[in-house]
Amino acid sequence: MTLKEKTALISTILNTALTVLKFTAFFFTGSLAILAEAWHSFSDITTSVLVFISVREKRASEPEPEEAEEENKPIPLEYQISFLIGLLMFFVSMLLVWRTITGGAPVIENSLLSGIVFITFAVASYIVYRFETSVGKKENSVGLIADGMHARADMVNSLLIGFSLVIYRMGVNIDTLVAFIIAMLILSFSIETMVNAVSAYKRKESEYVFRYKTTTMVLGLFEKRTWAVVLRYLQQKLGPKIPGLVLLKKLLPFFCTVIILILGLLVASRCVYTIGPSQEGIVERFGKPVNYKEPAQPGVHLKFPRPVDEIVKIDSRIIRTKSVGNITDKSSFALLWTKKHGTETAFISGDNNFFYPYLVIHYRIKDVFKYTYNHIDPEILLDSAASRVISNIFSGKAFYEIVTSYRKQFESDTARIIQNKLDALNSGLEIVNVNMKDVHPPIFISSSFEEVIAAYQKKEELINQALGYKNESMPQARGTQSRLLGQAQSYVVDNTKKANGEASRFVMQLEAYQKSPDIITRKIYFDFLKETLSKNQKTIVDPLSGFPEIWLDSKQLFKSSKIGLD
Repeated sequence: MTLKEKTALISTILNTALTVLKFTAFFFTGSLAILAEAWHSFSDITTSVLVFISVREKRASEPEPEEAEEENKPIPLEYQISFLIGLLMFFVSMLLVWRTITGGAPVIENSLLSGIVFITFAVASYIVYRFETSVGKKENSVGLIADGMHARADMVNSLLIGFSLVIYRMGVNIDTLVAFIIAMLILSFSIETMVNAVSAYKRKESEYVFRYKTTTMVLGLFEKRTWAVVLRYLQQKLGPKIPGLVLLKKLLPFFCTVIILILGLLVASRCVYTIGPSQEGIVERFGKPVNYKEPAQPGVHLKFPRPVDEIVKIDSRIIRTKSVGNITDKSSFALLWTKKHGTETAFISGDNNFFYPYLVIHYRIKDVFKYTYNHIDPEILLDSAASRVISNIFSGKAFYEIVTSYRKQFESDTARIIQNKLDALNSGLEIVNVNMKDVHPPIFISSSFEEVIAAYQKKEELINQALGYKNESMPQARGTQSRLLGQAQSYVVDNTKKANGEASRFVMQLEAYQKSPDIITRKIYFDFLKETLSKNQKTIVDPLSGFPEIWLDSKQLFKSSKIGLD
C-alpha cells in the first residue's frame, strides 16, 4: 500500500469517527446545526473513500495505448458512486434547508459542553487537513489536496458551530442560521460532486479530483461565453439555422433579468408577515425575542427573512377550554347519575365518599412571552395545578355540600386559587371562569345517593320554610314592641309633666297662702263647701218664715211635697 493509499485510508477512518461523534452529539443536544454538520462530515467520508478508490485503481491499472481504448468503456465505479452520493447529498441539503426555513428555533441541551467538544473537532479536522495536503503535495496527488480542502471546510464549520453553541449559553440563538449556512455548503458540495463526476468521466481522468467549484459554476452562468458555448453546442446538435436558437440568444438577457426579479420578489415576500385579529406575534432574531416589551399586534409587519427572523404567532384573544377531573363523553347528552358520562377518575370528599367531578376551565393567554418561554407546555401546567387545587378543596368538604349548596362558591374559589398558583409560576395564563358541569357518585350506588340527596333537599326545604316564618314574624313582633314602647314612653312623659304641673301649682298656692292666709283660708273653705255640697241634696230654710216642722222621714217628705232644691 502506497503512502497516498495510506493517507486516504487514515483520512477515511478519522472522518468516519468524527461523523459518528457528531451524529451522537446531535441526539444529545438537539442542535440543527450539529445535524447539518454531521451530514457535511458524511460528505467528507465519501470524498476520502473516492480518493482512496481512485488512487488504488490508478496504481493497480496499467496504461493502455490510446488507440486500444474502447469507445464504449463502462463508467468507472468511483464515478458512479460519486454521482449517486452527490445526488443523495443534494436531497439531504434540500431537507435541511426546508427544516431551517419551516421549523422554529430548537432548544439545545448541554450547549456549553457541546461547544467545547466541537472546537476540539475543529482541531481534529485541521490535523486531517494538514496531513492530507502535505502528503498530496509531496506525492503530487490532486485528489488528496482536494480532500484536504474539504477537511479545512469541515474545520471552519466545526469552529462556527462551537462558537454558536457557546453564545447560545449567553442567550443568543443562531443555531438555525448556522444550520442554513452548512446546508448550503452541503448543497454546493452535492452539485460539485455530480458535475465533477461527469467531468472526470468525460475527460477519462484516472484520479478523482474536484476541478469545478460551485462558485465558478454559478458565476459562469452570467458570462456570455458560457451561453455562447451552450448555443454553439445546440446548433451543432440541432442545426445552425434554427430560429429558436437565435431568438433565445436575443432574449437571454431578458430571461436573466426576470429570474433575478423573481428571486428578489421571493426574498421580499419573506420580509413581510401578518398577524391575525385574534393573534399576537413574537419576533425571534437568531432565536431570541426582540420585541419583548410589546408583542406584534394584528396587521402587516416587516422582518428579516428566515433564518434570521422567526415569527411565533399565538392566538391570545380567544377563550380556550380545559376539561379537569374527568372528560365528558360528547355522545352523552343526559347527565344522569345512573348513566356513565365519560372518564371516571375518582376523587374523595371530606366525608370519605368517592365521586366523579366533571369540570371545564375557560382561560386565555394574557402574556404571550411568559406563555411561550417560561414553560414548555403551559396547558399541562394548568391541568396539574387545577387537579391539585380541586383535590384539596374536595377533601375539605362533604359530598352533599359539594353537590348542593357549595357549587357556586366552589367555582369562584377554584378560579381564584388556580389563578394565584399560575401567577406565582409566571405561566402567562388567565382564568376566565370555572364551570362544574356535573358531580356524581359511582353508578352502582347512585340510587342510594339520590335518596339521600332528596332527603337533604327536603331538610333544606323545611329549614327554608322555618326561616321564612321567622323572617315574617320577626318584623311584626318588632313592630308591636316598638308600638308598646312608644306608648309607655308617652305615658311616662305625660304623667311626669302632670306631676310637675301639680307640684308647681301647689308651690304657687303655698306662696299665695303665706302672703294672705285669711283670704286663702276662706277660699279653701268655700271650695270645700262647693265640692261637698254639690254632690248631696240640700234643704234651704228661710229664717223669716219661722222654724219648719222636721220630719224624721225627710225622704218621704220630699217625695210628697216634690220639693228638691239645690
